[in-house]
Amino acid sequence: MLNDDIVETLRNRYNSIHPLIFQRSLDRARDDADLFDILDSFPNKYPAVWNNKERRWVVTGDLFQKINFN
Repeated sequence: MLNDDIVETLRNRYNSIHPLIFQRSLDRARDDADLFDILDSFPNKYPAVWNNKERRWVVTGDLFQKINFN
């Protein structure tokens, strides 16, 4: 369960991350510590996609993710 005060603090701390990406990270986080780890490991360059195996955002060169559909 996520604590609203912690989420708001993280929202302020990671204000450089686009609000939609923050929300998607929030949706995928299991708890407060997981949300921090997800946001703290966000890549510095785009395009970034969610990796289910690593449970993190990762940089991709395959923008259309063709490799996942082959």
